[in-house]
Amino acid sequence: MRDAFAAQPALAATLVEPDPGQVVAPLAAPGLTGRCASGLDLILEGFLLHHGRPRHLMVDDGKRILAGDYCYAHGLVHVAQAGDLAVIALLADLVALSASLVATDDHASLPALWRTTVAVIAHPEDLAQEAALAAAKESLRAGDVEPLRVLGATLPSTPELDEALSHA
Repeated sequence: MRDAFAAQPALAATLVEPDPGQVVAPLAAPGLTGRCASGLDLILEGFLLHHGRPRHLMVDDGKRILAGDYCYAHGLVHVAQAGDLAVIALLADLVALSASLVATDDHASLPALWRTTVAVIAHPEDLAQEAALAAAKESLRAGDVEPLRVLGATLPSTPELDEALSHA
């Protein structure tokens, strides 16, 4: 992931040391691995640049949106290399619904949304989990966050991800 930042001189100069590591990519296995999975952490960094406190880059306020857009786009390029359009659709929903949660000041629901989305990416064969996420997202769009929170509570804790999202 850091190679994506290092390749851009404007971002390379803003890298946080020591490397805080990846938090989402390890959760995505076996559905996504390697470079494809690292795209998930780039997308998280993009989200944090737009809505929170980034983990990997110390970018001034004037460049945060542009750096966030770069992370979103580059992350999707990584993920797209897996060739799974369903994953891209899940990530589009993740970014849109995450922004919606921030806009409605419901930061507490972010970890459940991220955990459940990544769980579906990690286990695409689990059609029940996929259906539960789809139903929870429909409820969320209708203004009811409870099904998402209940679904998120069924998954293992993700302290590093939760910590990153707590600053959104």
